[in-house]
Amino acid sequence: MINQNPAEKATWKVVSPPPALALATADRLLADWRGTNRVIEIEPLDGGIMNWNYAIRLSGAAERFVLRFYDRAPASCAKEVAILGIVRRDVPVPSVLHAAVDGADGYPPFCVLEFIDGISLRTLRRRGDAKGVADATYDAGRLLSRLGRHRFERSGLLSPELAVTDGPFAGASVTDVVEHFVRSPLFRQRVGADLVVRVVDFARANEGRVEQTRGAVLVHGDLNSPNIFVRQERGSWRVGAILDWEFAFAGSMLCDVGNMLRYERPDQSRYEPHFSRGLIDGGWDAPDDWFLRARLADLPALCELLTREDVPDAIVAELCDLIRQTTR
Repeated sequence: MINQNPAEKATWKVVSPPPALALATADRLLADWRGTNRVIEIEPLDGGIMNWNYAIRLSGAAERFVLRFYDRAPASCAKEVAILGIVRRDVPVPSVLHAAVDGADGYPPFCVLEFIDGISLRTLRRRGDAKGVADATYDAGRLLSRLGRHRFERSGLLSPELAVTDGPFAGASVTDVVEHFVRSPLFRQRVGADLVVRVVDFARANEGRVEQTRGAVLVHGDLNSPNIFVRQERGSWRVGAILDWEFAFAGSMLCDVGNMLRYERPDQSRYEPHFSRGLIDGGWDAPDDWFLRARLADLPALCELLTREDVPDAIVAELCDLIRQTTR
């Protein structure tokens, strides 16, 4: 039975909760940055599915900072630091205050980021503030359109130096990628024969729709309401920062659009039409069938997750619902 109104990533839990981090350890790791100040407070932060995030406070400083360790994908530290440096002129992101891209003392790579005051867009939506959600979602769309200013010669994964690398699907179409994941025995076991056929038919019937967009741009790669922090400014809700850029790649903006609108339903809108209106007002030249293209662009990500052995059953069920909605 299809869940017509699933909560966004409600079943997604932290893979590896942040371990306890002693003040003395944090103080030692940050010695090159903190100067004569000392780390006097440290607290694990909730909300992230990957990486370890802590709020820290220094002596002599009123503000807090975020200490972020890249435990699952160490190379993504250097990549995220580089991306935050180039996009900060176009979209609000945390400032990078310190980075140890090689790690230290047996700890994985880490950085210190500006602490962003606010709440996630998902939290704002759960409060039932319809106007606030509309204003913040419009602003998110307007800001996303600016990533089109960061262009690449071709699509692909990004190295820590932000060079496009070939990766496993260089030159492949969305249909090629979907069919690759569909061949996984685990995928087929989880979704069932009927849905396998529907996924392949949907991808083939819409072959080339994503590739028809012009060029490759910077794609956030995980753009959704938990990663969009919002706050009130002059009586209106606006985006305070877009977080978590470690999955960024060069590709079609439709991938981010599809991710953001992954949970949209015909009978219950979450972020439409405000999000697409912000995109268009921000300069996005939307094709007439942009929503279908966005659904197609997001399909490989959904399929890939269903090939991972460590995905819990609750998330598997949610992903299957999403794929059923996508291919309807």
